This record gives sequence, structure tokens and C-alpha cells, in this order.
Amino acid sequence: MIKEILLGIAIGDAFGAGVEFQDRDWIRQHVDFSKFVNARDKIKVAPEKKEVFTKNYTAWEYTDDTEMTIGLINALNSGEVFSEDLLVQKWKEEYELGKAQKGYGRNGHGSMSWYYSGAKTIEEVRDFQRDRPNPGNAPAMRSVPLGLLRDDLINEYAAINANATHPNKNAVLSSQCIARASEYVLIKKGDTAHVIDYCFSTVNLNEEYKAYLSKVNELSMYENLNTEEFTILCGSQPIQAPYFLPGINGVPSDSKFTAGAVLYVLKNSKNPFEALKKSVLLGGDVDSFASITTGIMAGRFGLKGIPQFMINTIENLNYLEQVAEKFEQNKKLTDEIRNKEI
Repeated sequence: MIKEILLGIAIGDAFGAGVEFQDRDWIRQHVDFSKFVNARDKIKVAPEKKEVFTKNYTAWEYTDDTEMTIGLINALNSGEVFSEDLLVQKWKEEYELGKAQKGYGRNGHGSMSWYYSGAKTIEEVRDFQRDRPNPGNAPAMRSVPLGLLRDDLINEYAAINANATHPNKNAVLSSQCIARASEYVLIKKGDTAHVIDYCFSTVNLNEEYKAYLSKVNELSMYENLNTEEFTILCGSQPIQAPYFLPGINGVPSDSKFTAGAVLYVLKNSKNPFEALKKSVLLGGDVDSFASITTGIMAGRFGLKGIPQFMINTIENLNYLEQVAEKFEQNKKLTDEIRNKEI
């Protein structure tokens, strides 16, 4: 299961990165999932800012989503007390490993790029995210493995994951919702139609989050979403400043809307390829939530159904398999998830 989760995360992340921050309508016209589409040079930003998205990018590379998930797994594997500082250490180690191998850091890092470059301390990064009404989605994107832990650890560890970089209430809730969705689908073997209900019963949601997820849970089937419903799910459409990136129809780089989109796609999917397609076709920051949905569904149903060309082009396949194997064999982790099927 763990190997399939990590490979699913990498596939969703890498395929999604090619059309990241494209408008929903553009994606639906140009992406049929029969081949990789690299549209990063078409991202609608000022010419001088386009380099942020295109420099040192190669098709089929995974981004910070997979990289930081690996760092979180390495923290769990370390045998050390799971803490904010340990996570930051492991994320930086994984970033530096990729940089040493490639000669450059991976694409996709938001506020953590300030920390990696030395422009800001980790405390300054945390202060930046702490009181934002729209905290970034990194805590959600890296929390899938936490759903494999013992029940009493999931919410605690998910909060630590968020607070390591985004000590923001909605970021914490997003991390907890994704971890609980992972547990529900992978460990409980629950019907995905009820994944949002499970989050209501296991996460202490605030009123804002309750109201949002209640509306998401009432949305029509994916194929029938209308303009008003896209706005409920993704926020104002097209995306408005200060949400990143403004001016396109899709899901912004926001913890709450990312978690809501993930839960909605899981609710409306039966296999990993369907989850991947529905994630990408929502538009916006698609690599982040495609990595989550594809990873969770691949852990439940395996990679069957995902096109072979996607599986054949997974970056660092042997390395990902080694990380997954260590995660599975680690005694401390297996003790934490005892009595649960992996």
C-alpha cells in the first residue's frame, strides 16, 4: 500500500505540474490524458515572472509536493520525537538532496523557498503564514501518510505538520482533514461517498470550515457542476488576489479550498485515474491536490487503470520505492499502526 501511495502522489504531482495554474477551460480544451502536456510557459504572469515557473523545470519532474511528503516520511522513520523542528530538518535535507542531484532546487516551493535560500528564518516563514486568511496549502499536500498512523496520533501529528510551517488554524484543519480522509479510505476502507462526513466526525472544525464543507458536501455530481457550484468549491472565480495565482478559473493555493477540492474529488471518484483526471480538470493549483487524490486512491486500489506512460516516467522510481519500503519496515512505525492493515 505505501509504495502505491507514494507512486500515486508522484504521478499526480508530476502530471499536474505540467498544467499547473492553467485556467480550467483551457485544460478541458487541451488535456486528454493521453500524453504529457507542458504548458508552464503559458502561465499568465508578467514575462519577467515567468522564469519562476519555467527555469530548471523538466517534464515529469515531481515538485515540492512529493519532496515534502518524502521528508515527512523520513521524519516518521527517524525514530526521533515527531516535532516541528524535526520536520523542517527533514524537509531541508530532502530539498538539499534534490539540489545536489540536479544542480537546482525543485519547482513549486512557496514561502519555504525563503527559508531554503536563507532569505528568511523558519520563524519568519511561520509568522508570514500565521494570521493569513488564506494560508498556503503545503500542510494539506504532505499529510497523506499521517492517515496510516494509530488513530490517537493522527490529529496531533497533522497539527504538528501544519504548525511546522503554517501555524494557522485553517492550515491545521486542512492537514487534519486530509490525514483523516487518508485514514478513512485506506485503513477504514470506507465508501468515498461519505469521506466528508468522516471528517466532520473526526476533526474539530471551526464554524468557517463547517460551513464550507457542508456546502461542498451538498454539491451536485462532478459532471454537473455549474458556475455557482465551482465558486462554492474553489472560491471566487476567476481566482482573485491575494489568492495565488489570480485571474484564472480553478483552485487557488489555499489550504481550505485545496482540502475541500480533495474531499470532493475523492467523494466523486472510484479509482486513481479518475481522481487524477477530475483533479486536473478543476484547474488552478492542480499538482498539489492531484498528488493527494491520486496517492490516496492508488493506495486503496493500486495503480491499475493509470496509463502505463505515466507509470513508466515516474521520476526517481527506485528511490521512491526505497523510501516506501523503509516506511513500511520501520519498527517504530509498524508499532504505531499495529492492528491496522498496511
